[in-house]
Amino acid sequence: MSRITFLWRHLPDYAARLIRATIDRGHQVDVIATRPYVPIEGMERSLGQRAHWIKDTTDTSFAALGLTVPDLVFQGGYHVPAFNRLAADARAAGGQVVLMADNSARPTWRQRTVDPVRHRLAFVPRFAGIFVPGASGQRFARAMGYDPDRTVTGFYGADPSVFGDGGPLETRPRRLLFVGQFVARKNVLGLAEAFARVAARHPGWSLVMCGSGPQREAIPAHPQIEVRGFVQPEALTGILRESRALVLPSLCDHWGLSVHEAALSGCALALSDGVGAADDFATPANAVRFAAGDTGALAGALDALMGWDEAAWQVARPVSLALARRFGPERFADGVERLLAVATAGMGEDAALLRGSARPAIAPVPRRPTPGTPDFAA
Repeated sequence: MSRITFLWRHLPDYAARLIRATIDRGHQVDVIATRPYVPIEGMERSLGQRAHWIKDTTDTSFAALGLTVPDLVFQGGYHVPAFNRLAADARAAGGQVVLMADNSARPTWRQRTVDPVRHRLAFVPRFAGIFVPGASGQRFARAMGYDPDRTVTGFYGADPSVFGDGGPLETRPRRLLFVGQFVARKNVLGLAEAFARVAARHPGWSLVMCGSGPQREAIPAHPQIEVRGFVQPEALTGILRESRALVLPSLCDHWGLSVHEAALSGCALALSDGVGAADDFATPANAVRFAAGDTGALAGALDALMGWDEAAWQVARPVSLALARRFGPERFADGVERLLAVATAGMGEDAALLRGSARPAIAPVPRRPTPGTPDFAA
């Protein structure tokens, strides 16, 4: 099988579980990463092997790390100096590099003007393909000039062996849940204000906010709002199963892994239009959506959601579960193998000789679209 290296900044547990699916298919995989902001228990246990930990600015090479140059490198972003050095090392030895990018399509002046030029000149020529989370990332890649046939979705996803269905929504506690950083970008203060505006109309409901960050102390006290700290993945799954809906009011969230975790748990969703994953998981049957940064619109969405009747909750859960099944470790591994095929198909004998073995190029694999999902190169 092929040798693959993942370069992942602040490697989270969910990424370790995604990569494990590729390892389990028999590929030789190395993971070079920087440490996560918050220590995660059992990270290398989730991965199934040790990771090679470096810093953003480490001056290194595959040889210095005691590693073989891979056939294909998956590079997380393009701003980490150490990753850029390793990618250059791989290219010099005849390997290929794929960009992993979680950017979402946004109607900003920068994405309409500056970014397409910058990507076409500086980044598109450097990468043999691009791995994006979902539909919004796919639109971003197309707008930036990446080849649609080398743009693959499935880069993010939660593990269904960790997050699972919590049962009928109408019988769960009347709880809304926020999971994420307590920072301005997540609009946590706007969420607290919006919930407080309508809480009196729904006395049996609560808002639980799980996370950490500088705005924690600024969240106003309210008898129906409970603020908790950072929750490890194994503990979060229980909280999700005991919640009716996830609320993510972000001003900008490239994808939003917690949305997939909630959908796997059968939760309904309340998402701003700044959340990239909304295009993949939110429908009128299982979600309410609202304008990012509009506290009045957010309050109205929460008021409507908490006012759902039993029939609405019964409809929402199977829709969330069905949409959730389209992402996760197996979808990630499918994407890796498709990019491996398209990125190495044109390498030929000369590139293989640079790495010491004249292996034939790998033929492209047949496209395997997921029903109801934007295809890899739609």
